[in-house]
Amino acid sequence: MVEILEILDTSIKISLGALITGLSGYWLSGMRVKQNRKQQQMEHRRELMEGIAQQAEQVHHVFMKYFELIQEYMNATQNRYDWPQGRRSELYLVIDELVQCFNELTAAESKLLLLDEKPLYKSLRKFRSKVIFFRRHYYIDKTDLNNQEAQDIKREVSKLREQFFDALSDRYAQV
Repeated sequence: MVEILEILDTSIKISLGALITGLSGYWLSGMRVKQNRKQQQMEHRRELMEGIAQQAEQVHHVFMKYFELIQEYMNATQNRYDWPQGRRSELYLVIDELVQCFNELTAAESKLLLLDEKPLYKSLRKFRSKVIFFRRHYYIDKTDLNNQEAQDIKREVSKLREQFFDALSDRYAQV
């Protein structure tokens, strides 16, 4: 009788140990899955932010090309010489490139809204609006182009770009 109780006692202890081990393993694996999922979400968010930064920088790069060509055009008209047709063609290519960049920037703005980054969205929107303002008011064959105003807008665009990237890098560091 004592042997049966000892066997029963040992089997209960082994069963409880196995049950505790099984539950612990299940709980730990669940925690790892949650942690991995959270890590993947953070990495995905960072990748999206990096893509948004690239798209914004591409717009600024193309804007600077456009600005330089318009600046060259203004200098040519002020000094009363014909601007070469090849440079005109290059400007039209840059305009097409700017339009393509704006399409990509629209996608970046959408991503910011999906990420619930409204302050970043507003900052990017201001940057975009100022570039659009310049494009709409500075183009070839316009007679009243002002060099100083163009320089002021260029500085403002660069300032808005810098503000956007400051805010984006702050959020990026928090993720």
